[in-house]
Amino acid sequence: MIRTEIAIGMNGSMLDEHPTGAGVYSFNLINHLGDLDLDKSWKQITVFTPTSSLLNKDFRIVKLSDFLLSSKHGKLAAFCRFFWNTFYYPFQARNFDLLFSPTTHGSFVLKNQIITIHDLLALRYKNLNIQQTFYFKYLLPFIVSRSKLIVTVSETTKQDVIDFLNCPADKIEVIYNGYDHNRYNTRGENVFLIEKKYRVSNYILAVGPTLPHKNFETLLYAYKDLEEPLRKKHPLVIPGGKKKYTEYLKNLVQELNLEADVHFLGYVDMDLMPSLYREATVLVFPSLFEGFGLPVLEAMASGCPVITSNTSSMPEVGGEAVLYFDPLNKQQLCSALNNVLTNGGLRNALREKGLEQARKFSWEQSARSLKTIIDNQISNN
Repeated sequence: MIRTEIAIGMNGSMLDEHPTGAGVYSFNLINHLGDLDLDKSWKQITVFTPTSSLLNKDFRIVKLSDFLLSSKHGKLAAFCRFFWNTFYYPFQARNFDLLFSPTTHGSFVLKNQIITIHDLLALRYKNLNIQQTFYFKYLLPFIVSRSKLIVTVSETTKQDVIDFLNCPADKIEVIYNGYDHNRYNTRGENVFLIEKKYRVSNYILAVGPTLPHKNFETLLYAYKDLEEPLRKKHPLVIPGGKKKYTEYLKNLVQELNLEADVHFLGYVDMDLMPSLYREATVLVFPSLFEGFGLPVLEAMASGCPVITSNTSSMPEVGGEAVLYFDPLNKQQLCSALNNVLTNGGLRNALREKGLEQARKFSWEQSARSLKTIIDNQISNN
């Protein structure tokens, strides 16, 4: 039986006032767990965090130093998080029944912890980030061995944890990401904020040009192979990205003589991202590997047809609602683009299937899965 007065701690050392990626996942999962009708045997959830600005009000907050905030202190924050997790966390969290971390941050000492692994890209691709690679290669395996359970965001990442970290399959549970239903939906259609701001319409959207494994080169070569009238009607729009990789892509655009048809938007405010999906003719997501592939889900939920690579977790997210291609085959991608851009019936079918597929994912469902996992771990003690 589950014992009374369960003390649950949340390792929110990664939380930030301006969350991205794993930070968005962390806030949503913790907040939605707090929204559930928890069993009376649960004590008030405690969150260790440098910021509580985006958390529900009824958590017990253990305030950590502002030096853990990446938005303020950059790389220093990463070192401070490691220092806190290694030396302070074991002491501050020693009296909890179970500890959950929505990221890979954890203790080398505590055994009553569950950690989350979003992907192992640092082990798959060399030189992405030296510090991250060191942590994932030499330190994370030890934390995994000390943890009661590992949560991954896809079956793909689960298999990677088995293969790269020699973790038993029965020690891993999958909790899929959700998405913000209030933001990513079809309610804001026919507003055309992107057309008004950037003077583009009927565009092909490609998000996330951060690192080479995002595979935007294949997209540019495939786009070049489209007939010129089709390119003129459907410009390629690329928001955001990291400077080094986007500069490389801009040079490639010049080499391919695509300057008039490819638009790099730079940083796009998060409030505009739903409109960016809604107004697009199609999203193309050519990544070689993803732990989850959130843009595919956000696009489907916004009523945007999706073309995505057939690797890693993309089939888990897209199901039968998207058009797949081999990310190393530019001819396949060019053919898929041509089919979607010239076939309104196909676009409508992908849109409807995408909306239906997106309904399978929610943060509430993710939180319920986490609660079940925590309850099972406590009852098995």
